[in-house]
Amino acid sequence: MAKKGNKSVQGDKDQDDAAPKASLKTLLRVLAFSTRLDRAVQLACVVAALATGAAMPLMALILGRLTANITGFGSDASTESAGAFMRQISANTLWFVYLFIGKFTLVYVWGLGFTFAANRTVQALRLTCLRRVLHRSVAYHDARTPGSLSNTITAQCNSIQAALADRAGVIIQALSMLVSAFAVAFSQSWQLTLVMLGVVLITMALMGFIVGNDQKFEGLLLKRYEECSLVAEDALTSIKTVVAFGAVNKFLAKYDSILAQAEKVGKKKGPFVGMMFAAQYFFMFIAWAIGFWFGAYLYISGRISDPGRILSVFFATLIGLGGTMALGPNMPLFVKAIAAAGAVFDLLDNLADPDEEASEQVQSGLGTSNGRLQLQDLSFTYPSRPDRSALSNINLTFAPGTSTAIVGPSGAGKSTLISLLERWLVPTSGTILIDNQDISSVSVKWLRSQIALVQQEPQLFNASIFDNIAHGLSGTELDKTPPQAKAMLVESACREARAAEFIEKLPKGLESNVGDQGSLLSGGQKQRIAIARALIGQRPFLLMDEATSALDNENSKVIESLMTRSSNRTTVFISHKIRSAMQADHIVVLDKGKVAEQGTHDELMRINGVYRRLYEAQTNFEPDHDQSEPTEKTLAPNEAATVESYAAQEPLLERNDLSQSRKPSFASNLWEIAKENKRFWPIFVVGLCACIVTAQPFPAQGILLGRVLETFQGPTDQIQSKANFWASMFLVVGIAALISYAVMGFLLTLLGVYVVKFYRLEYFRAVLLQPIDFFDQISSSLLIARLSSDPSNLQELIGVNLGLLMSMFIQIISAAIIGLAFSWKFALVGIFGAQPVVFAAGYVRWKLDSALAEATATIFEDSARFASDALSAIRTVKAFTLESTVQNSYQTHLSSKIKTLHNKTATIMLFFALSESVELLALALAFWYGGRLLSRGEMSTSSFFTVFIAVVFGGQAAGAIFGYTSNVSKAKLAASNILAMRDRVPGPAVESSDSESEPKDTGIAVDFQNVSFAYPARLDVPVLKGVSLRILHGQTVAIVGSSGSGKSTLLALIERFYEAQSGRLEVFGFPVSGHDVDEYRKRLAYVSQEPRLYRGSIRDNVVFGVDEDHITEDDVVRACDAANLTELIASLPEGYSSECGTGGGVALSGGQKQRVAIARALIRNPEILLLDEPTSALDAESEKMVQDTLQNIDGGRTMILVTHRLNTIRHADVIFVMAAGQIVERGTHTELMARQGAYFRMFQSSQADSM
Repeated sequence: MAKKGNKSVQGDKDQDDAAPKASLKTLLRVLAFSTRLDRAVQLACVVAALATGAAMPLMALILGRLTANITGFGSDASTESAGAFMRQISANTLWFVYLFIGKFTLVYVWGLGFTFAANRTVQALRLTCLRRVLHRSVAYHDARTPGSLSNTITAQCNSIQAALADRAGVIIQALSMLVSAFAVAFSQSWQLTLVMLGVVLITMALMGFIVGNDQKFEGLLLKRYEECSLVAEDALTSIKTVVAFGAVNKFLAKYDSILAQAEKVGKKKGPFVGMMFAAQYFFMFIAWAIGFWFGAYLYISGRISDPGRILSVFFATLIGLGGTMALGPNMPLFVKAIAAAGAVFDLLDNLADPDEEASEQVQSGLGTSNGRLQLQDLSFTYPSRPDRSALSNINLTFAPGTSTAIVGPSGAGKSTLISLLERWLVPTSGTILIDNQDISSVSVKWLRSQIALVQQEPQLFNASIFDNIAHGLSGTELDKTPPQAKAMLVESACREARAAEFIEKLPKGLESNVGDQGSLLSGGQKQRIAIARALIGQRPFLLMDEATSALDNENSKVIESLMTRSSNRTTVFISHKIRSAMQADHIVVLDKGKVAEQGTHDELMRINGVYRRLYEAQTNFEPDHDQSEPTEKTLAPNEAATVESYAAQEPLLERNDLSQSRKPSFASNLWEIAKENKRFWPIFVVGLCACIVTAQPFPAQGILLGRVLETFQGPTDQIQSKANFWASMFLVVGIAALISYAVMGFLLTLLGVYVVKFYRLEYFRAVLLQPIDFFDQISSSLLIARLSSDPSNLQELIGVNLGLLMSMFIQIISAAIIGLAFSWKFALVGIFGAQPVVFAAGYVRWKLDSALAEATATIFEDSARFASDALSAIRTVKAFTLESTVQNSYQTHLSSKIKTLHNKTATIMLFFALSESVELLALALAFWYGGRLLSRGEMSTSSFFTVFIAVVFGGQAAGAIFGYTSNVSKAKLAASNILAMRDRVPGPAVESSDSESEPKDTGIAVDFQNVSFAYPARLDVPVLKGVSLRILHGQTVAIVGSSGSGKSTLLALIERFYEAQSGRLEVFGFPVSGHDVDEYRKRLAYVSQEPRLYRGSIRDNVVFGVDEDHITEDDVVRACDAANLTELIASLPEGYSSECGTGGGVALSGGQKQRVAIARALIRNPEILLLDEPTSALDAESEKMVQDTLQNIDGGRTMILVTHRLNTIRHADVIFVMAAGQIVERGTHTELMARQGAYFRMFQSSQADSM
């Protein structure tokens, strides 16, 4: 089993490297997720769309009759009176009104129905994707990022939903129209229709080839854009690290490199897009040319009795080909949807997980475990390091009701053991037994329902404190507890975890939201909630991985007592604090993946082995052990997340908040985009010229058709020669269409690729350059989703769609000019009487569509954020069997929002149906009024048909324009979002007026002068109150104090993440505002408590914050040696080239990651080194080595250390003690002990605790 599990990881990687293959069949697989109701609705909509398409060619019969009426009335031999003629015209035009009513009704039905069914079907697809991903192994998730998975679930499903909604009806209607039109044509003349059908079949075969290639390139583009999302996720989930190390340009360069690859693929699409439109319109005119030539031959030979039949065939063909014209604009949407379906099913089809899903079928009803755990010959090897065992032949027994501490150096295999117990990993060999039952033979869900887990880096959900703690009940019998009793359980768990005190002081108590990934709480507060979550379920086993690392001394002692003295659970805890391990019933010492020693504290001390060396290293180096100072998160408002700061917390920024600042209209935004891309104007100008040409064939067709009809009214002996001439004119127009559409499609596709590449990079740049407080208020997952969706939506308009829209507008103008030239009365009524109704309906639809697009974007961005948050905390989800809880919450969220969408869609579809069908009323009006003019002799037959065709195609173009309203609405919102984000970028820092031209040589490195500060989102809650302190060049300074006292805020101000509201801060002799921020940060380095590593090798991560052109390999080696990384790197098969893994360096232990982060800081050779709990994740031996390194740094460097561990600061030159945002004590360790103040009490507390 273990080998199979390892192989699956490799297999996943191989599958990721291959682009998913997809076809229309792949897209249709989505329909398998429809319910019976959905299928019934879809079937009814298909019938309605087919009926709509089938009804339209009937118009050809009416047109044929009307043509016969008109040509007969206009011929020299006609004896028909004007009154009789008008009665025939009126009777036939009334059929257009009936068709309008029928089409309006049917279009509304299928438009609303398809959208309704698509929303529900794709919702089921999203849920299935999330369910399958949640049930995938942790190894699978470690090889990917939450952003890439949520992008598939959200962005790709959005593309599928767009295709299966009302656009599906448009396609079915067009295909039905095509088939029905040729059926009508066959009824009039099978010989003529057969010739024209041959041309159509050639066209469709060519289109199939073109679309297939286009889809292939679209799939490759999706892959590139997924890679962009991964880069954005790396940057935005660790923005403070990126900014502190000046790595913005590195991320931009990486992003730009991927976009350059996407650009190459996009450019390859250009010829195929051009061919797609060129072939479609060229062969349409070829069909007309051949048809008129052959039709004249059939008429002369007597095989067609009257010209009306020829016109019926041609109008039927015209209508049918007009239907195929609707395919063109929608084809890119379906190509994108097919590629998206390929990505989604590539994910689903490769999600079979024998270690989890199959195990759900084995034993699950085992009841509650008695708490006995055994490891027998347990070994494990990571697939990425096959030559090195992480664990080797482990044999251990954990008796029920006992506590076992697992200690050992970083990388000894402690956390790997926890992963095996949770079945996140599968042993390479050996077995794990619970109650003498091999855990491989029991349900994973049952197994995890017996185990509670607390991780070193707790993962909380963006929900209330109550909900986060109650998640610990999932999978247990207590989960079915009534609400009132459940509330009592939560409160009891809070008291037990020492979380009740700070929760009770929050404005909303247990209902207070913890923020994105717990961002509104300090590290210690998050840890206590995680402990409460573990305790509430009263599970037989409790696993704790450095669970007290973020707690102050008092709370830590209480939790350690729970770990070691509870008789109703079996506790296994990992700790690098020997003090914690001493109290355990049993201690296991791991070293290099093996059990080096085990026993009680006294027994192990007598052995005089590894444990004793660890003990002596810690006690000799850490006489004071710990003290009552909670750790905090990184440089963020979190560390000030006291009761007051929480009360002042503002809601997260939403989509509207980000774009409201930009008021210009869509036209203004487009003009700004145009001005910024002047270098592409030549492409646009040539493309515009091509658009002008593409608009002319259809008005020209009206002139040609009028002349052709005149031909059939003339002498028989002249018909063939004239038909040949006018057929050749159709050929000429077809060639013009071929060239112009090919040029337009190619050039405007290139324009879209170039412009959108520019704005993808600009958007990412603008996000990265936002002030830090911006990221305090908005979810990174929301930003990642928008970086993907907004440029894609912009490209829907800036590209070939822009050309088609311009062509349609020009076509309307050209048709109006031709109409006015041939018969101004007819043109005024036919065009200007009917088309305003089309435009009015379309405009209202557009406005409603814009509102719907914004609402839809918000809904699916929220769902993307939810999915990304859940996948980011996948270990917590699995540990507490929260898969069903997450799925149900996701479903509830989507269902409630989609109901709102359905209500809005019902209104929008009224105007959609009107804009799709109102042209029939225009035709009715045109024929009626045109007939009236003919009956009065005010217009010739040729002029009638010329103006009529202008009306037909002008009306079709007007209606088609509003078929793009969805694209325009999305593009409008996207342009506003992108430009608004850029508007928010702060300007370059201006040197303050009081800064000197030369720095003051005072020997002072950092000087806080009466500095006060509050976080921008909570200005009414002061964090620093008149802080004054000086740090000299070369000093080692320590800052200690209680949680929320402002320690890390000092580092944040030095790093210039924020600006003080009052007072003065000077660094290097300048006010910080007088420095160029980028050059300033090059002189600093920062090490946080929770280090973030990135995809790439160890070397890549070490040189992350420096210019690699100025760094030698010796520099890398020295930095790694100083951070105690040399031995680890030597043990790895690829040395410095060893991958750190995904998701922040998951291939390394917490201590190993921290040492890489320290090396990353040291290689910068900073003048000021900022350290925020840099050794909290290290074992005593590694900590001592790192501390020795830091203490032996040459005297020219200034070090500022924030810590809660007194062992790290005894040798500091100055120690500052903070409380409530103020400095309450300062001095050396000896001086502060002599004063017997706050520092003395902290020290005494830690001393008493060590006894």
